[in-house]
Amino acid sequence: MPPSPSPAIVCRRAFISGAVASLATLSVSGQAKPAFAAPEVDMLAIQVVVDAATFGPFLDDIDRPGLHVDRHVGAAPVTADGHMSKKALWGEFGLSLLASSKMGDETRRILIDFGYTPEALANNVALLGIDPDQIDATVLSHGHLDHYGGFPGLFANAPARARHIPFVVGGEEAFCNRIAMTAKPPLIMGALDRTALAQAGFAVEIRPEPSVVAGQAFTTGIIPLQTTERAAIPTAMRPGEGCKVTDLSEAKRLAEQAADDGEHELATCYNVKGLGLVVIVSCGHRGVLNSIRRAQAISGVQKIHAVVGGFHLVKPRTEAEAKATAAAMVEIAPDYIIPMHCTGEVFITEATRLMPDKVIRPFVGNRLIFAA
Repeated sequence: MPPSPSPAIVCRRAFISGAVASLATLSVSGQAKPAFAAPEVDMLAIQVVVDAATFGPFLDDIDRPGLHVDRHVGAAPVTADGHMSKKALWGEFGLSLLASSKMGDETRRILIDFGYTPEALANNVALLGIDPDQIDATVLSHGHLDHYGGFPGLFANAPARARHIPFVVGGEEAFCNRIAMTAKPPLIMGALDRTALAQAGFAVEIRPEPSVVAGQAFTTGIIPLQTTERAAIPTAMRPGEGCKVTDLSEAKRLAEQAADDGEHELATCYNVKGLGLVVIVSCGHRGVLNSIRRAQAISGVQKIHAVVGGFHLVKPRTEAEAKATAAAMVEIAPDYIIPMHCTGEVFITEATRLMPDKVIRPFVGNRLIFAA
């Protein structure tokens, strides 16, 4: 059970909560001028807390310009007397990333998504030595169970005490009950529980516009569909079940069940000094290309250093769409492409063929360090 946070931590969190500020609202055309000067960090480390792929201590670390991949964090836990532990990191179909950035002497830690199950998140947080009470803010990319389901495991059901952690979402839609349409008959996915979030010490911040988080990251806000990519989401949404129907758009408000267009989905981004943008696309239902273009448009930074996360180039998207996205990525020319979660093997294979030196496959526990 984690210790109660000190008064200094509580005060710092209260300040950071107020600093999860909306800076501007852009036209969803994506053609507006840059919304703000994106914060510039000196260093960014992204640790894979939950994902489907695990691997033992057999891979070498990677050193490339502007990127170091530490492969061995938690890969082979050991006991106090030097034996290999019988405990291991868990993989599951879900995603959770811990982003730690540094600006001068200030370090900020943001947890992006929570994985699928509390058990996997709690297990991996413990084995990776992550102190939940040092997390400054959280971002939920979208309201799907494999991204929010694990949140009760972050504190292993410890009482909230004085915690007041910003919980940033892109819209009220994040709380709507969803139906998984890939199954026959469709399966009830469920809804994110606002009351349980509050009891765990999270303070919900609905931010449909670009926003700075914890002073060092920024979210995209609504991601317009401005490339050839379509919103492709295998779920339907039930307005009013779990979410406040009055806070939805009129068309969705009046529907008994609405096609899920992922309008509330966010990407989380960092502007790394001397390198450019690192764009974290947790699931990419609005399109990984659209997410990148949105990050460029709102920040004014055109150089893409890395694209990280799940790109959802699987059903209902087609293999042709996955290959077209890989070809379009060549034109964007990121330094690194780091696919996870729901990206799909067709895109990974094609991107590796087209850009063999740019594709990095990560595993649970790996730490990706971006610094000039």
